[in-house]
Amino acid sequence: MRILLIACMLVLGLSESHAQQQFSYCVDSTRIEDKFWPCGTTYEPVCGCDNVTYKNECAAYYWGGLLDGSWTTSTVCGNFDINFYPTAVSNFPGTFSIFLKTISPVTLYIYDAFGKLKFSEYYSSISCSNSFNPNILCREIPVQNLDMGVYILIAVVNGEHQSVKFAKISKFE
Repeated sequence: MRILLIACMLVLGLSESHAQQQFSYCVDSTRIEDKFWPCGTTYEPVCGCDNVTYKNECAAYYWGGLLDGSWTTSTVCGNFDINFYPTAVSNFPGTFSIFLKTISPVTLYIYDAFGKLKFSEYYSSISCSNSFNPNILCREIPVQNLDMGVYILIAVVNGEHQSVKFAKISKFE
């Protein structure tokens, strides 16, 4: 049993080391900034060489530390990716954006910190006026009537789901 455990640890260690070597050619870890580096509000996702989707090229460069040209523009790493801006909302709608590799219906849910459903909508198609990419869809989400607190937004596409947290920071007055 002890030999099996040691063998498993060795295999896991080697696979992790291989994964780190695989991405070391395209990531400069000394250049990684925190998520507060100003990369704008533009949602034009890129798939990085590290198999992470970033919201735009600036985020790939500064947040992920990727070297120039080590990402693929106008695509995502999985089947879809979501973005919600801003993540600290007040009395104005938040903008929900989604990149779909294949145009599909989207169901959107917003839950409060206690797990209570506060908002849901089904979109057979939605468009984004500020994007030239037909795969990027967006919608303004009304947050004015939400109480102050932390929320989770969940998007479901073909049984897959992704989520993002946001906070309502002031009451509607």
